[in-house]
Amino acid sequence: MTTPIKIISKSEYLKNNEQPNQEEIWDSISELWVNYKKEPFFKVKEFLEGKKGLVIDFGCGCGRNMIKNNSLKYYGVDFSSEQLKAAEKITKEKGVNAKFSKSEADKLDKNIFKDEMFDYGLFIATLHCLETKKQRENSLKEFYRVLKKDAEALISVWNSKDERFKGLKGDIYMSWKKDGKEHMRYYYLYSKDELIDLLKKTGFKILEIYEKEENNDRFSKKNLIIKVKK
Repeated sequence: MTTPIKIISKSEYLKNNEQPNQEEIWDSISELWVNYKKEPFFKVKEFLEGKKGLVIDFGCGCGRNMIKNNSLKYYGVDFSSEQLKAAEKITKEKGVNAKFSKSEADKLDKNIFKDEMFDYGLFIATLHCLETKKQRENSLKEFYRVLKKDAEALISVWNSKDERFKGLKGDIYMSWKKDGKEHMRYYYLYSKDELIDLLKKTGFKILEIYEKEENNDRFSKKNLIIKVKK
C-alpha cells in the first residue's frame, strides 16, 4: 500500500510547525530514498548516450543518474552526507568513475570546481530543492561557471502543472514518511516561463523543452526538463 504524500504550502505549514532543516531531512531519509530512486531517468540516459568527458552532477543524491560509461567521469555534488555515502557505494558497485564533494550547490570550492571545467552538466530534480531565490540563482551561476563554452546540460524541476500541485505555487513542502514520522521536503514550484527566463538570464541558450511523458517514464511526465547550452 502506498503511503499518501502530504503536499502543503510553506506558509501554511509554518503556521503550526518549525521550519524543517533540509540537510537533516535528506540525511534521515537516505536509506529509503536509495531503494526508491535506483534507476537513472530515461531523459538522462538519452542525454548521456555516446558522450565522453567530464560530467558535473549537481544534487547527485545517491548517484542514480551516473551511468556506467568508460568515456565519462562524474563529479557529484550534494549537501547530504548520507546520500553521498550511498552514492560512493552504488557507483563503486556499478564500476562508475566518480568523485564526490559535500557542498551547497551555490557555494562550490573554486579550488576543486574550476571555471569551464566540465564537458556536460546534470542539474536533475535539485534546483527546486534550494530554499531561497538567491540560492537558486547563485547555484545556476555556479553551474554555468563550471561548464565549458558550448557545453550542454540537462536541468529539471517539478512540473507545476501536475495535478498534485493544483492550487499551489511557489514554496511548498512534500512529506516522506519514515518510522511513522513525516519528513517534510522543501520544493519551489517554477512555472515554465519563470524557469526559462531564469535560465536565459543566467546565460544559457534553450535547446529543447520536455514536459510530456516519454517512453513510459513517470519522471518525464511529472517534471519539466530543459536541455540547455552554455
